[in-house]
Parts: sequence; structure tokens; C-alpha cells
Amino acid sequence: KLISDYEPTHLLVAFDRKEPTFRHLMYNEYKGTRKPMPDDLRTQVVLLKDVLDEMNIARYEQAGIEADDIIGTLSKKFNVETIIITGDKDSFQLVDDKTSVYFTRRGITELDVYNNDNFIEKTEIKPLQIIDLKSMMGDSSDNIPGIAGVGEKTALNLLKEYGSLEGLYENVGNLTGKLKEKVISSKEIAFLSKTLATINTHADINLSLKDLELGFPFPKKAKQKLIQLELKNLYKKDELFLNDDSENQVDILDENKNEISLPKKIYLNDTDNVFKIVKDCKIALVIGENISFYDSKNEYVIKIKNDFFDDGVTIDNAIGMLKPLFNEKSQKFILYSKKDTMKYLDQFGICFSAHADDVSLEKYVLEQTPSDSFEDLLSASNIPSDYPAYFLYDLHLKATEKLYSGNMYKLYSEIELPLVDVLFGMEKAGFKIDVNALYEMSAEYKDKINKIQNKIIEIAGEQFNINSSKQLGYILFEKLGLKTGKKTKIGYSTNAEVLEKLEGQHEIIPLILQYRQFQKIFSTYIEGFKPLIDPKTGLVHTTFLQTFTTTGRLSSREPNLQNIPVRDSEGKEVRKLFVSSFDNGKIVGADYSQIELRLLAHFSGCNKLIEAYNSGKDIHAATASQVFGVPLNEVTLEMRRSAKAVNFGIIYGISEFGLAKQLNISPKKAAEYIEKYFEMYPSVKEYMNSNVEFAKKNGYVSTLFGRKRFIKELSSSNYNVRQFGERAAMNMPLQGTAADIIKIAMNNVYRRIKSENLKSKLILQVHDELLVDTALDEVEKIKVILVEEMQNAVKLKVPLTVEVECGTRWFDAK
Repeated sequence: KLISDYEPTHLLVAFDRKEPTFRHLMYNEYKGTRKPMPDDLRTQVVLLKDVLDEMNIARYEQAGIEADDIIGTLSKKFNVETIIITGDKDSFQLVDDKTSVYFTRRGITELDVYNNDNFIEKTEIKPLQIIDLKSMMGDSSDNIPGIAGVGEKTALNLLKEYGSLEGLYENVGNLTGKLKEKVISSKEIAFLSKTLATINTHADINLSLKDLELGFPFPKKAKQKLIQLELKNLYKKDELFLNDDSENQVDILDENKNEISLPKKIYLNDTDNVFKIVKDCKIALVIGENISFYDSKNEYVIKIKNDFFDDGVTIDNAIGMLKPLFNEKSQKFILYSKKDTMKYLDQFGICFSAHADDVSLEKYVLEQTPSDSFEDLLSASNIPSDYPAYFLYDLHLKATEKLYSGNMYKLYSEIELPLVDVLFGMEKAGFKIDVNALYEMSAEYKDKINKIQNKIIEIAGEQFNINSSKQLGYILFEKLGLKTGKKTKIGYSTNAEVLEKLEGQHEIIPLILQYRQFQKIFSTYIEGFKPLIDPKTGLVHTTFLQTFTTTGRLSSREPNLQNIPVRDSEGKEVRKLFVSSFDNGKIVGADYSQIELRLLAHFSGCNKLIEAYNSGKDIHAATASQVFGVPLNEVTLEMRRSAKAVNFGIIYGISEFGLAKQLNISPKKAAEYIEKYFEMYPSVKEYMNSNVEFAKKNGYVSTLFGRKRFIKELSSSNYNVRQFGERAAMNMPLQGTAADIIKIAMNNVYRRIKSENLKSKLILQVHDELLVDTALDEVEKIKVILVEEMQNAVKLKVPLTVEVECGTRWFDAK
């Protein structure tokens, strides 16, 4: 792609080597925070170098100098126009009148160009000042220390004021307070940091410009190498390789060896009547740079013009040509991500009411892994990229055949596909935030965080950055002398697990844990919500991801409303920010009670569990009675809490160590609890074991509705990976079936609300909970709909019970 886009005459790929460089000799901890290259990647690098060699593309590496220094030296050596393509901002310092840096913002599909003309506008500083910036603020990726306590914003201000690191120290007398102290005390390390951050542009590299010449197309031997590596989307492109009609020409062995018979391509303009062209046809539609659709005979293209001088049709006119099809309920489409198409058309005021199959969903149901982008699938196929609709049609036919043969078509067509309309409606409806309450909570949390921070610093006896693991480690384990595990290469670990073990040792520990909790809620939720609120409506519109998890559960992003903490009171407080969009409206929430435990009773056929649920017993108290050997009326709250942890832990294949940690008991005692549980419910253990055996034999486990999860981990040579696979095999039928049931309930609740012409809107699903933004006069109706549709989503051996709450805020509805 780079060769095609930029047509270079010379090309070089630079590599690092594992030997230490002059920077390591100057500063032992240089790049000390870097993890070693994964073994799987190490083997790929060897192959990568082989491919470059076969393509006759120059590459270079040298012990003692980094790839950055190779690039820096060669970019200045020949006095020619040079482009550096990199994901490392260190190279920004190399920009000059002959050198541009193309920064890989998202691979090579999205490059951000930095050159002499735009550099100051983009960064506010000159290219060589990048070195001074790093010398002040440091660089965590290379472990360059910089000036202690100076971040990017401060460093940028200092640089604008004083021009360079040298200029800063010449004027250090102008500084005041803590900043002055930091700058003075860090002088030596700051100048060392500047040396470390400076790319060497005069390294001794014995290469001439001729050595870097690019021969293109590539020689035939490169094609042979790509065939060997099965890089189909490359070796299929004949234009990449020199023609070679000799006897030794390679025969490509491939299931699609014969020439593909491509459909006729017909270009349309805004006078063509698309409705007449494809009437009564099921069409595959792709909206991209152009709009393409395929009707099983021809590939039609509506070319989109980007400016006045382009050939083609404006996007408004193109969408207008197709509008009659989008509004026709009998019209059938094949799309890749129906919800994305619906959102796109919504911008044009079009309500998509036609029927559509969604190939991304078909693929997800078949593979139960996050769906690839359509562009990636097309580029990896052997179909030319200018026939996207034909490719989509072909993909749909193959996927449909596999869904039927794998008994998963009903899962796709009756659960997943109808859910697209539900999720689109939920995203469009949004969830209203009380903006005044948000800003009040923001001020409260700032105050709380400042008070805790001051208290921590007072106890520590000195100013330090609580967010720096290195500085915190020094305070806790060297200054205060707390006991901990080993010191690693990069300092002491101060993660939550370490701090929780220290909680009783010193008064500072609970304060640090509380500080982190408040800081996370403040930054992730309170401040994180602000840019996402529509200023006109006060609504946030989350995006639901339907093809993301391996269990079938939904997830959400921007904002992730499914991840707001509920176990601690502080996290729950965030739910007070969410209110109804109706005047005097209510938030009605309905939650399945112990759905996975009820599914465990159903799947395992355990008579004791089934009888307990059917008679309305407290399952946790009943388990506690058996595990602790006491009558039901003598079960204490503590016993019930422990039994609850066992009940839910069993679902997830919990070990005695995991349970011991959760209940703060010994692993031996935890093992006794688990053993007694299985003595009490032996058919549960049989069911769990049978899931693992089935998965080992068949490679997958499935839900009540036929959703399959393929568990490759069970064949791993790594014990821990195999253990994970076993836990996944035990749990997926329960968790996956719970996900299917809540989806069925969502479809039915949404359908009921629409069919009864109610104003209220289904707006959120979180785990086993549904939320409806409810008009005041519809509260009782919505409660009935939620209970009826959720409880009757499926018939099990035990009842599905639903708890309904209602309030003016989300907090009150749970």
C-alpha cells in the first residue's frame, strides 16, 4: 500500500537488535519498563525479514544502535526528499525541509503527516524541541526519567517560555515554589534524559543510496514465499510481481484456482429508477466510498462525487435514489452491520423499515468471536475490492448454509436479528443525565480527592505523586518500612492486591485504596460523561456491541453504562445522575433473580435445587444449612454470605484458592465448603464434568438455544490455559443461556411497548437487568410488561422470578 500510494524510488526497513545500545550504557534502566518480545512475535520477525529479502527490499540493523538512529542517520545522509513511516513520536525531531514523518495513527490506513509546514501548528513547538520536551517530561515507554513531577502540559509551557532545556536552567531563578525545587533537584537527570531522547543522525552506517534502491514489481521468488506463507490476499495480486513465463512459474494451489466469474458491473446515475431495477430482488448493499448493490446477476455502482469536479452523484442524491427501497417493508436486503446502516440512514431522516439479513451477525453466531470489519474480510478474500456487494452476497449464502447445518439459524433469525432494531431504538433514545447533579457531584469528588490526597501526603511526611507506582512504592516500603514481596526491576508493586494485604499494617493503606476508588469514579464516570452529553437534550447515547463477547452477552461503550460499579456505595452513587427524559417520569428497572443458579438447577436436573426453587426457598440459606450442618432457622447472615459465595463460585468453576481469598479463609476450609456443596448437590458436579468432557470431545459447548462457544484452550500445552478452558466449558452454557434469555426478553418487551403504542422507551440492559424510561401515566403498565415478558421468555424446570423497582433516578430503580 505504501509503495502504491507514495511510489518511492528507495526504501529501507530498520530493525532494533537485542544487544544493549550506548543509551543503556549511559543509563542502566533505559527501556527497563519494556516487556520482552512475545515468543509468538519473535518467530514472525524472522519470517518478516525473509519476505523483505525475497522482495529485494533493503533492511538494516546494527548492534549498539537503535532503529531510530538508523532512520535518523539515513534521513540526513543523502540530502533527498525522505518520508519516515513510524508509530514512534521520537521521530518527530527528525522533521525538516527534506524530511516528513507519517505517523501511523491506525496502521497504514490512517497516517498523520508531520512536515516543516504544519509541525508548529500541530504540536505548538519546533521539531528539535521534541528532544527538550522529552528531557523535561520524560518518556514512560522508554523509561526516560525527565524532571520529577513535570508532565506534558508543564513541560510544554516551560518550553514555550524558555525555548530549550538549556534556556530553562539559565532562567531557573524565574521559577517559584515546588516547580523550582523540582527543576533544580533534577538538573543532572534532565540533561541525561535529553541525551537519551536525542536520535543519533551521524551513526557509522556504511550504506549508499544505491543500496536502498527499490525494484518494483517484486521478483517471482517473492510470490513463491507468499504462497508458502499462505498470504493469499497478497500473492493473488499479479500487479505486485514481475511477469515470468518460464517453465518454473509457480502453480498456485487454492480451492478457488479457476478464474472467478465476476458479475457484470453497471454504473447508475441519479436519473435511474433503482426501485424498478431491483423490484422483488434480495440485494446485497454496501455503502462505502461508493454505493454498490448486487441482485444475484449484476453489480450496480452509484459513484459518489466528493466535490464539484468529480464524476458521479452527490451522497444526498444517491441515498435519495435508494430511499424507496429502504421504506418498502417487502424489500429484502443483505447488509454488513444492519445497525450501522440504520444509524447512517438516520442522519438523512430515513427510517429503515425493509427486511435485512446481517452478515456480521451471521458470522458472529457461527464463530462467537468479535466480528472483523467488512473491509478486512474483503481484502483477505480473492474477490476484487471493487466488487464488494457481490462478495457480501457470496458471504451471506455461505454463512446461511452453515447456520442451517449447525442448527443455529433460529438463534440468528429469532434472537439476534430482531435485537438489532431493539438496540438501535435504545441507542437513539439515550439516557438522560441530570447535568446540575453531575456538576455538583464533580465538585464533591474533587473536594473528597483533595482531602484524602492531603491526608496521605501529611502521613507520608513529604510531597509525592500518589499516582506514580514508583514514588508510592518508595514511600510505603522504604520510608514507612511496610513489609511486601520482592522488588521488581521497575520498583515495588503497588497494585490493589498488594495494598489489600497491607491494609492492617498502616493507616495510610485504606486512604490510598479510597483515593484510587474516588479517582477512578471521578475520571471514568463523572468527568468521562461530560463530553458525551448532548448539550441540547442532556442525553447520553451509548453504543451497544452485539458481536463482541464470546458468551453472547452484550457490551457497551462511550459511555460504558454496563460497567458502573454496584457493589460499593460510592459506585452506586453514580446512578443518581441518571433520570427520566419525561416530565415527572420514572425509571423502571426489572432484574432476574439468580438466573444462572436457576439455569444450573435446570441443566443439572438436581432435584434438591429444583425443589428449593419451586417451593420458594432461600437457596443461599438452604445451601448454608447443609454446608455448615445447622438447621435452617439457625443459619446466620455470615453463613448465608459464605454459602452465596460458594453457590455463585461453583458456576464459574472457582478453586479453593479463589474462594479462600473471597471469604478471607484458609484454602483448606474453602476446599471443605466446596466438597460439602458437591456432596449436597452431586448432580451439579456431574453436569459440570460432563460439560468439560463434551467440550474436549467436540471442541465446543452450547447454550439452551444452540449458541456455540469453541474452546481451543482445552488443547493447549499450558496447564493454566487448559484450566481456563475447563472453567469456560463449565460456565458458558449457563452464562450464554442467560444472555440469550435476556435478549429474548428485550425483543418481547420492545415489541409490547410498540404494539401497545406506549410513549415509554426501553433504554438499557445491564447484565440481567432491563431499564425503561417511563412516562408517569404508564408506570404500572410497564411493570406488568417487564414481569410478564421476562418471566415468560423461556420455560424451565424452575420459575424465572423478576424483581421490579421504580424511582425518579436509576439509583432508586435498583
